[in-house]
This record gives sequence, structure tokens and C-alpha cells, in this order.
Amino acid sequence: MAIRSALVDAYYARLPAAERKALEQIRAAVHAACPGAEECLSYGMPAVKLDGTPLVGWRAAAKHGAFHPLSGSTVATCKGALADYNTSKGTIRFPFDAVLPAKLVKLLVATRIGEIRQEGKQATTQEKKAPAKAQGKTTAAKPPAVKKQAVKKPAVVKKPAAKAASGKQGVAKGGTRPTKRRGG
Repeated sequence: MAIRSALVDAYYARLPAAERKALEQIRAAVHAACPGAEECLSYGMPAVKLDGTPLVGWRAAAKHGAFHPLSGSTVATCKGALADYNTSKGTIRFPFDAVLPAKLVKLLVATRIGEIRQEGKQATTQEKKAPAKAQGKTTAAKPPAVKKQAVKKPAVVKKPAAKAASGKQGVAKGGTRPTKRRGG
């Protein structure tokens, strides 16, 4: 049996009647496809979790409804069935007057459940492949030795002497030309 959320009910209460009706159809289709799912708000939209893992979400956007599989690969996997809809990597958009059919929602939810189960199998397999920790006395690895390098002191650079007071201004070798200010 589906576990409904008061937060999702509050989300629906704020919607205009046409949008609420369309999203209620999505809600019913999701619960029919996954009866054990628990409702919640995820990213500010109604969603369901299966065994604590976010499964799918749906929401009302400014000019359309949106269904989110909460996965980057579900839409690509079901692209043939979604040919009539405006989609992106993680979103399926639909007009409020032509809501996603329950059969399509069921396909999307089943695909997403399959992805979650596959991810769980991969995680279990990786845990089994991880090397076992050695038992008994272990010693900490020594950090690599650091060579100390002699620090060279910078060479003292002698500034060239300015030309003698001959009244001429010039530029000493390697120096800069003095700037003159006009006006005064």
C-alpha cells in the first residue's frame, strides 16, 4: 500500500484545479506501478522513495507538467516510448490537458526500479571484490624522506651610479628615464 505524505497534499492544495487534476493522475499511476513506495518532497516537488532511495518525482511548471525519473539514464533508456514528448536528460514534459498515460508511467517507474536494483548489485559486487584487511600487527608506513636543499641567497645587485652633476639628465645603463611633470 502506498504511503501518502501530508507535505505532498499541501503541495497539491496550492495548485489550480486543472494542474492538480493532471498531477493527481500521475500520482495515482506512480502508486499503482509501485505500491510500496513512500511519498515525500524531493527538490521541492512530490516524489516517491523505494527503500529509502528516491525513485521518481513530478511537478507543475509554469506552462506544463513535468515528470522526473531522478536518474540521468531512464529517459535515454525509454526514448522510443517518449518520442511524442518534449524531454531532456532527466525530465519529461507534458501539457496539463494531455497527461502521461498510466502505461507510460508504469514503464518509467519499472525502468527506474531496475536501475536501482542494478546499482545495488554493483555496489554489493564491489564490496565483495574489496581486499580484506590484514589481521594482526600492522606498522604504519613511513612517510617518504624529504631532502633538504640549501637555500641560495639572492645575489646583491649594484645599481649603476648616476651621471655626475654635469647638468645633463641621462639614463644610466640599466636605469630608467626620470619623468618630468609639466605645469606646476
